[in-house]
Amino acid sequence: MEIHFQQANSGNYLSAARGKKEILYLVIHFTANDGDTAKNNVDYFKNSNISTSAHYFVDENEVWQSVRDADIAWHCGTKGTYFHPYCRNANSIGIELCSRIKSGKYYFQPGTVENAVQLARMLMQKYGIAPDHVVRHYDVTHKNCPAPFVENAAAWQDFKRRLTEEVDDMTVDEVKNLIAQSKTVYSTVASVPEWGRATVEKLERKGWLKGEGGAAGLNLPEEMLRVLVINDRAGIYGD
Repeated sequence: MEIHFQQANSGNYLSAARGKKEILYLVIHFTANDGDTAKNNVDYFKNSNISTSAHYFVDENEVWQSVRDADIAWHCGTKGTYFHPYCRNANSIGIELCSRIKSGKYYFQPGTVENAVQLARMLMQKYGIAPDHVVRHYDVTHKNCPAPFVENAAAWQDFKRRLTEEVDDMTVDEVKNLIAQSKTVYSTVASVPEWGRATVEKLERKGWLKGEGGAAGLNLPEEMLRVLVINDRAGIYGD
């Protein structure tokens, strides 16, 4: 998946040289904002010195990294009681999900959850992190974070389930058929939003995505574009 990077202010994390043996946990958080983006957050942590941070920020369209994996972000420490016997800032990676509010309750966009699942799966594979080492901030300090996964235990269990479920790669023919069955929305590459343009250009280069008149005949609806982008971020289409 594509991960953008913008370094946090040096006062917000501890420079280190952690590797696979030191990174043992993923801690899931939420931003407790309404309609923010991953880019909003990395901009904030770049420009502010607040002695707190997370490694990654996720929204429905993008993933941004603010602190390198090897460095220690300050995301799950406490001056009070730890309720997890082992998970700490020093041995974990913090992932923040951007949130929204409806009727006074925080919730996540489905695309945000999907991107967080893909990011967590990638990090689990990279560092050999077991599913039971993917925890909520709540599990470490009992803070109501991430609220949508603390207040709705079923949503958290579904997130954990998706970390280990088998994902079948779509074949080239399946991708082509999916595109062919779509209703027209985007007719040109230029009309595709920036968050999906790189994927469309990649599929055009591979010859999987084309229409009558070349780029003038994409016939690509937004729903299909989102599926293609999610698959691309999961690495299904290669380079």
